[in-house]
Amino acid sequence: MLNAISSSSSPVATSPRSDAAKPVTTGSAAIPGSVETQISPLARLLADSTQLMETRVSSMPPSEQRSLADQAMNQISGPSYHARQNEYDRQTPQSDDPARLQLAASATAFLHARQSGKENVPNPFSGLSREQLTAIVNDDSGRFTVNERRAADYAASDLEQAWRRQAVQAARAEYESSGTRRGFFEEVLRHYQNLPVLEQARYPSDYVEQLKNRIRLEPEIVDHDREDAIWLPIRQLDKGPISNPQAKPI
Repeated sequence: MLNAISSSSSPVATSPRSDAAKPVTTGSAAIPGSVETQISPLARLLADSTQLMETRVSSMPPSEQRSLADQAMNQISGPSYHARQNEYDRQTPQSDDPARLQLAASATAFLHARQSGKENVPNPFSGLSREQLTAIVNDDSGRFTVNERRAADYAASDLEQAWRRQAVQAARAEYESSGTRRGFFEEVLRHYQNLPVLEQARYPSDYVEQLKNRIRLEPEIVDHDREDAIWLPIRQLDKGPISNPQAKPI
């Protein structure tokens, strides 16, 4: 289990791993490097991170999985993160590999750009799979800096938002043509079932049951507000793992 991160100004705990993150006394966000310089160190880290998450999660009951996911979110977002943001901005990997250092600097540069409303700085974790991103977000071993984990969460949120836009568009078309939303609810269920375990853990415990009931009862459910009938499932999904404060409404 993870321990909740302290809001004190004490240094971030470091790991003896060669790829661990350590705080430094000086530093600033660098301009992101090319994709080529980032793939190599990231590839070396992903296998270990993914294996760590698979091993930890496989032995956990759902309640502990949810706690693990919540603790990770509390560290990389919200008041806990912002209270120590300056400290996290100074973190660098414990590595002499210039490409590895550039990856961490690119993550911090991306976060600074997003915080100031700039969209022209690339996220170094864009293009990774949902499973890989979830592994980075929840990896508290020190393998990734906190800002790298936060940037990975932005990338996961972008994937989720892209799916939601497509799902809403399909739901509207289905409802207009057939008066039912069965296909939409089936797609929502498939989407949920394909999420990494630690993302599933953050949804309500009866989420699958709710969706299956919707599928079973369609189109018998009569909603007085036709527009709300289409948007309700997406509003329910919004209770799930979208922690990106910059995520735009669908």
